[in-house]
Amino acid sequence: MMEFVNAAQYFGIALTLLMFMAAVYINRRMPGALTTPLFLATIFVVIFLTAFDIPYEAYNKGAQYITYFLVPVTVCFAVPMYRQMPLLKKHAPAILLAMAIGVASSVFAVCLICIFLGLGDIVARSLAAISVTTAIAIGITEKLGGVVALTVSSVIVTGILGASVSDLVCRKFGLTNPIARGLAIGNASHAAGTTKAMEMGPVEGAMSSLAIVISGLMTAVAAPLIVTMFFGG
Repeated sequence: MMEFVNAAQYFGIALTLLMFMAAVYINRRMPGALTTPLFLATIFVVIFLTAFDIPYEAYNKGAQYITYFLVPVTVCFAVPMYRQMPLLKKHAPAILLAMAIGVASSVFAVCLICIFLGLGDIVARSLAAISVTTAIAIGITEKLGGVVALTVSSVIVTGILGASVSDLVCRKFGLTNPIARGLAIGNASHAAGTTKAMEMGPVEGAMSSLAIVISGLMTAVAAPLIVTMFFGG
């Protein structure tokens, strides 16, 4: 098996696409939080690599090409946001206030949990940007002196979890306003959650896209201040 993997340059991307297609098929037959394609495809890939004892490095040799599309895909989020510009301008004060509260709550929660569980300041500095898109989160973690690897893995888990349960959480808490739904999803689970928000509707997608940008900028300012407040400089 390893000989085939090493010889097949695009094995990683082929496996990823195959597992995602399988996850989409299952989700259409059995829709639910645990069958969200992004979540399910990740589980399938992990199980496959573990079952056949394939190192992550061998898989990523081909799967890394998928990451090349992250930047253009993220930029594409600006399109629905532009289409909803009148709505953004109309509710600008409320949007900014909601985002500020969301960002502060996220960082405060991380610091308090780390203190309560005795995880230490290094973990807090690594998880302070847990709800921010990866590119920005890495920069924040480096500034705070945290562990980038822990940040990246946590951001990925947050995104997958948010995309999986966001619709369910919104329904359970009676959150029906599309602006509020989009902002909540984008603020909590960045780009991965935004893909789910776009499935909900154009307003949700636009607001979630906006939340990615605003939460990233606000967290870059708020995280160092809040973490320093709890753990010092």
